[in-house]
Amino acid sequence: MSDIFASAWFYWAIGIAVGLPLSLVLLTEWQHTLQRRKSFLLRPVTILRNYLLPLGALLLLMLEANQIPPEATSVRVVSTLVAFVVLVLMLSGIKAALFQSAPDGSWRQRIPSIFLDVLRFVLIAVGLAMIFAYIWGANVKGLFTALGVTSIVVGLTLQNSVGQIISGLLMLFEQPFKLGDWIQTAQAKGKVVEVNWRSIHLETGDGLQITPNSVLAAASFTNLSRPTGEHSLTVT
Repeated sequence: MSDIFASAWFYWAIGIAVGLPLSLVLLTEWQHTLQRRKSFLLRPVTILRNYLLPLGALLLLMLEANQIPPEATSVRVVSTLVAFVVLVLMLSGIKAALFQSAPDGSWRQRIPSIFLDVLRFVLIAVGLAMIFAYIWGANVKGLFTALGVTSIVVGLTLQNSVGQIISGLLMLFEQPFKLGDWIQTAQAKGKVVEVNWRSIHLETGDGLQITPNSVLAAASFTNLSRPTGEHSLTVT
């Protein structure tokens, strides 16, 4: 019996057996509070409670309580899952803190969602490469080289299309109009009812006019909803 109390794994097992349920209860209460407040932090806390905490406890049990060596395949698999969940949790927390809670009209609120999606994809790809390189000892230099060459070839092939998309996205970032504004283009005049990374949708009264952002970025248009308030107009 004394040998059990003298073993380090015993205290790790007791700590996890007590700490995991207690942490789950506390995080559940926090989760319910955020849900009632409709907070943007609900998703990061949900990831922490449902995925990271159980996987972290399992990894500690394997390493400390069961004394499984870190080089074992089972430990590497669980470590990979833990690292990936940490990566997703960090990205979700940054998105909630910086962008989802951004006030209207701020630079964070004006960033098109496609920019955030591309940035998220790049960060996940880099994070996965680092995870496999550190945990599994994989050589990812060749992969990055191949991706770089492929990106150059694809970029040269689609440079016109990519240029049009980028010009449209930059126009959205400038945000010369918003939902509900009335604008007049060379093709139509109507109310902006939808704005996405590819096009804007105008309700003209006769139907829905869909205009690519690249077309608007390359031409002039009039925002009939600005300026707001009183203004003068001279007719000659």
